[in-house]
Amino acid sequence: MNVAMMQPTFLPWQGMFELINKSDKFIFLDDFQYCPRSHHTRNRLFTGKNQVGFYGVNIKKTGTQKTKLNEACLTENTLWKSDILKRMRFVYAKTAYFKDYYPIIEKWLLQDYKSLADLNIGCIKMICDILGLKKEFLYSSDFTKQTGSLAKRTQRICELLEWSGASMYLCAHGSFEYMKEDGYDYKKYPVIFQNYQPKPYKQIHSDSFVPYLSVVDALFNIGAENTLNLIENGTEKWQSFEEMLKLNYNEKD
Repeated sequence: MNVAMMQPTFLPWQGMFELINKSDKFIFLDDFQYCPRSHHTRNRLFTGKNQVGFYGVNIKKTGTQKTKLNEACLTENTLWKSDILKRMRFVYAKTAYFKDYYPIIEKWLLQDYKSLADLNIGCIKMICDILGLKKEFLYSSDFTKQTGSLAKRTQRICELLEWSGASMYLCAHGSFEYMKEDGYDYKKYPVIFQNYQPKPYKQIHSDSFVPYLSVVDALFNIGAENTLNLIENGTEKWQSFEEMLKLNYNEKD
C-alpha cells in the first residue's frame, strides 16, 4: 500500500500530483500549521510575456502564529478572487486549452470555503478530476479527532502511516533532512523519496522554458493528457532512505 501525504497548497505544482498519482492513498495534512507567505497561500504563474508572479489568497489575521490550515479563514472581502480570475483571463486567454479549464477553475474559486485547507483541497481534487486521477483521500484531522494525538513532526508522520495501512511511504525530497534529524525508523516504515524534475513544455508566454510553476500553466498550454505525461515521468529514480543518506554524506565530503 503506497501512501503519500502533504500539506494542501494553493494552485500546486506538478510534483504534488506525481505523489498523488503514484500513491494508493493520499493524506491531506489539513491540520498542520499554516505558514503565511508560503505556498499555502500563493503560487507562481505567468503575469505577462516573459514575466512570472504570484497568484495568492487573502487570509484573515488571527493574532497568533499557531493557526492550523483548517482554521485559517479567508477574508470576507473576495476581491482577491476576482483579481485572480481577471488576471488569469488576461494572461492565459490565448492558450490552447484555456476554454476547456478556465470555467472549471472559476467554479472552484468562486465557491464559499470554511478554511484555507478546504479551498486548497478543493483545488487539488478539481485538478485530479481534470487529470483523471482517482485516489482515496484521507485527512490528518480525522486521525487527530479519532486518537487525540499530540505527536509532532516525524512521530506524527509514523502514526499516520500506521493509521493508513501504509507499506511504503512516498515522500517529498525536502522532508529528508528533518526525518534524518528526528531519527526516522526507515526499517519499520519503508520510504522512497521523490526527486521531481520538471520537463520542458511549450509556454506561449516565454521564449525559454520556465519551470516550477503551478500545474495550471501546463494545463492551459498543453492540456490534461500531456500534463499527466509530464507528471508520470517527473522522477526518474525514487531513492531509499539509505541512498539518501549516502548522497547526503557524499555532498558534505
